[in-house]
Amino acid sequence: MSEKFKRAVVFSGGGTRLMIYLGMLAALEELNMKPDVLIASCGGAFAATVINAFPDHISRKEYLKSEEYFRFVSGTVLTRHKKLSGIGLFTLKKLFDQRNAPFAEDVFSRYLVEMPQDLTGVFPSLKNVQFSQEIPTVIIGSEILFDPKEAGPKRNGRKLYRKVIFTDPKTSEKINPEQVIISSKNMKNSAVEEHISIKTDISLLESTRISVSDMFYVEPVFLQGKYFAGGAIDLIPAELAHHLADEIIIEKKQSYNPVEEALVRSVLGFSGNARLEEIEQFPVDFQIDTTHIKEDLKGHYLKKGINWKKFEIDFSFPEAYERFAEDMEMQWQYGFDQTMKSIRG
Repeated sequence: MSEKFKRAVVFSGGGTRLMIYLGMLAALEELNMKPDVLIASCGGAFAATVINAFPDHISRKEYLKSEEYFRFVSGTVLTRHKKLSGIGLFTLKKLFDQRNAPFAEDVFSRYLVEMPQDLTGVFPSLKNVQFSQEIPTVIIGSEILFDPKEAGPKRNGRKLYRKVIFTDPKTSEKINPEQVIISSKNMKNSAVEEHISIKTDISLLESTRISVSDMFYVEPVFLQGKYFAGGAIDLIPAELAHHLADEIIIEKKQSYNPVEEALVRSVLGFSGNARLEEIEQFPVDFQIDTTHIKEDLKGHYLKKGINWKKFEIDFSFPEAYERFAEDMEMQWQYGFDQTMKSIRG
């Protein structure tokens, strides 16, 4: 085992916080607290990819305000499951079922957002980005331990998911999987296997596509003969951060709402909010407070809602590029300001 990094920062999703994380990183650099390793899950993984792809804050910010990225966001297509008679009804049932992942849920065909398996066509600017030694990066995802033919029946205590850590070979040498196991009561009866695997043969963009594949939102990834799903399996990997670095900076996030909590419980078999409570007790050096993000950025942030006329789930995105660029600038500034406020006190 080689020596620890000095400082780790954890970027922990969701999918529309990318600019916020870039603002956070800019603030940390201004405070002379540049992290030596990035640990990212879900949407945070995309931010980590952009950080690896471009050399400085200006070019990173410009990319997320670019036409290329705007086309991707504004071109988001929802699947037939957006109908309330689909995912809506399914979610309602899960809200009332308090059991921990009683079934092997069909995450393979039931999801809301269409996203290509291979992102290189959508993001040509990120096509060749690799895990680099310049900014060591660790991405969290999961391997699905059952295939589509096995979806549906009762789980009967079977473990259905395994956490996967994606990184480069050199960084992987610093990780002992046995020392980052989460052994809390919350995880005991979950559908998540205790054993963790590390993969160093998957590109940064592929790892990011895996990490954003959250249950019922985005289709899992089929790669190397296996199915992979998202970073929700360990949204804030505090144990891993502690294992890798002497100093840890994480985000203080708002609680899971009842729907998010129900979906995590039904698929992964643990409580997302109990996990957040565990992390609150964890010894970290700095917490960047984003608990009021929805109020603070109201009207400048992706909104998920219900279109009652059409009786379906709806995502609201800025229609005009100018408004999109303005929103992205505000999100960057929010990440920067919250970091300054949280660390300077």
